[in-house]
Amino acid sequence: MLRAVRRPQPLIALGLALAALLAVAATPAAAWHGHGRHHAGYGATTLALDPGAAAALTGLGVTPAPIAPARALPSGELAFPITNSLRKALRTGVIRHSGGISLTAGSTTVKLEDFVIDPARQQLTARVGDARLPILALDFSKARIRFSRGGLTIGPVGGSLTAGAADALNAAFGLAPGTVPAGLKLGDATVRYRL
Repeated sequence: MLRAVRRPQPLIALGLALAALLAVAATPAAAWHGHGRHHAGYGATTLALDPGAAAALTGLGVTPAPIAPARALPSGELAFPITNSLRKALRTGVIRHSGGISLTAGSTTVKLEDFVIDPARQQLTARVGDARLPILALDFSKARIRFSRGGLTIGPVGGSLTAGAADALNAAFGLAPGTVPAGLKLGDATVRYRL
């Protein structure tokens, strides 16, 4: 049975959930099946693109696409494999991913890769070229923690473009400042750890 917990204090609730799961966490198996789950590793984080953001990007001629091993799901969500175990996530305080998103307009492509979710700072960072930059400000206010069938699900977590990310995209695509606005909600992310 699915159990949901509303999170009044996201960081504390996340820490307690991870701590509770340490007692039952097992060595990762080779496969993990089910909707929104990646085929290998420790699970996946899915991103459902906000319709407004998708329309804004399309209107600017910007096309988003997953960078392998991230992939698009039949639901339209993008799935990013989680690369650190639950134990390491608890120890380091961050959730790491492989793959990413490419944003292409004409001959220009911006690649956002190797996402790191940092609940303490309420942000998602990405590798952009040789730098790691805060890309999304995260909103945990509507997130719930759910335990079901040997897994942990946390979400939905809203993700909005930081001012730095918006400025970088405008510059990369030769757009006027503010064309891609800071605070634009990119979508809702859901973290799915398997045990």
